[in-house]
Amino acid sequence: MIRTLALAVLLLLALLPAPVAAQAYPVDDSASQVLDGNVRMRWDDPVPRPGAASTMTGRMTVIVRLDVSPWLGRTGRIYKKLAPQVQAPVRAQWTSRGVLQPGQLRDGERTLVYAGPIMTATLEDTLQVTLQADGDRLPDHSRLEFTFEIELEPQ
Repeated sequence: MIRTLALAVLLLLALLPAPVAAQAYPVDDSASQVLDGNVRMRWDDPVPRPGAASTMTGRMTVIVRLDVSPWLGRTGRIYKKLAPQVQAPVRAQWTSRGVLQPGQLRDGERTLVYAGPIMTATLEDTLQVTLQADGDRLPDHSRLEFTFEIELEPQ
């Protein structure tokens, strides 16, 4: 009896439609500006303890300008993404001064920075970004690729 009931429940669950993933659209951030130019990474501890990670940290200020004009009047969720890094994993953490949420992410991830109605053609904020990476694996020159994408609420 219990086995039959469990099988019936499993069959009902299998018949339910799978949740549909929201469509993500790239957000134009080409008007954004990094104020500090090249980020200078510094060793967190010049002589790390045996077995401890040899991390480096750098800071920069970014004026983020997101062109959300195509979605004016809609409601959506905007995510910040950091492309995967091959040589050294990177962690980014930031504070904000305006409409975007503070947060953190690792390379290859995305995180929510805005949720709500799009009432203006541009969302602008100033972010204080702290980057941290494994200094033993970090190349002398590397480029981080942050992007933004939006998922819209159904109309």
